[in-house]
Amino acid sequence: MKDSVEILVNAWVRAMRITLNVLTEMRRQLHKQNFGAFNSFKHDYFMVIATQSIKKLVACGSSMCSWQQNSQDDPSTQSCAARESTKHTTQMILNLVMMYRALNYAMPELLALFSGRTEQIVLAEFRGLIDRSSSTVLQLFMELNNLIKSQRLVMVDIGVHHITRHITEYMRVLFEKKSTIYQMLDSKPNAFGELVMGLVSSLESMLEMNSRSLVLQGQKQVFLLNNLHFMIEQVKRCIDSGLILGESCLVQREDQLDQLITAYIEASWDPVISSFEKRTQVAIILWPHQLFDKFNSSFERIYSVQKTWKVTNPNVRLKLREAIIQKLIPVYQMQMGNQSEKKQMSARYSVEQLESQLLEMFEG
Repeated sequence: MKDSVEILVNAWVRAMRITLNVLTEMRRQLHKQNFGAFNSFKHDYFMVIATQSIKKLVACGSSMCSWQQNSQDDPSTQSCAARESTKHTTQMILNLVMMYRALNYAMPELLALFSGRTEQIVLAEFRGLIDRSSSTVLQLFMELNNLIKSQRLVMVDIGVHHITRHITEYMRVLFEKKSTIYQMLDSKPNAFGELVMGLVSSLESMLEMNSRSLVLQGQKQVFLLNNLHFMIEQVKRCIDSGLILGESCLVQREDQLDQLITAYIEASWDPVISSFEKRTQVAIILWPHQLFDKFNSSFERIYSVQKTWKVTNPNVRLKLREAIIQKLIPVYQMQMGNQSEKKQMSARYSVEQLESQLLEMFEG
């Protein structure tokens, strides 16, 4: 369902088009008709009616800008869930972008109806509305960043969160409308990229903050890996994203993914490997089967919990599996090789069985 602001903006855009058509036809009819002694008043008559029509149209557009700004202080808005507030703000920005685009498109035709001092008056009215809508959009972007950062997520699982999907979809829409937004930002070269990067940084900050509530080993890293990879891929699909945001920015965030994989391995699998590697004086006197029992217990505890975790992207899923295998299998293989064939029988898993199980992880 469309919200009330969107309905008003759509109605305003239609009203502007209707006003243009009516005034154009009115001028044509006035020029066509012969009013005798009153012919000298035709131009002034039309100018008065047309000017008042435009002023009412501009006043309506300005009131929507003011209403959108004031709505942020409405207690009912503040009491809404953060998710709904975020959606509301994103929609308001798009509504104003639509209004700006429609005005910018129709303004030359509307101005062509006027001349002389009246044209300058109408132009000033239009410029006032353009400036006000642009200013409101910038304020709403600031509000949106604050809303994103303050989100407290309900963590149903560690897959791609619906807030991540909503914000990245919104970024895609912004890229589609970048030409209009660029004009609203006074055509400053880096302004649009800075707006998008503000949203990216706010989303990253919010995800990092919420990931702290995940207490299981490796859970935080997999959650961030899923969500940040999804965000990066969606942004990369946008036309000119590399040019606007900078290739180094995207590369930097891909490096973050590698760092998350490393952190995940350290959190989840280093403790498993330590069953073999931490050979204290007490561990040295353990029988081989006791060392393997210790490994088996640690491995199965992690594996049973993490096997059903969902890593959404198949490439990331494969990369994560390979990282575990590269970390775990050589150590396990070396430990097996250090034992006699008879003692190897105490191991519950062969190297092949272990690798096969690891390749089944993260399917959900």
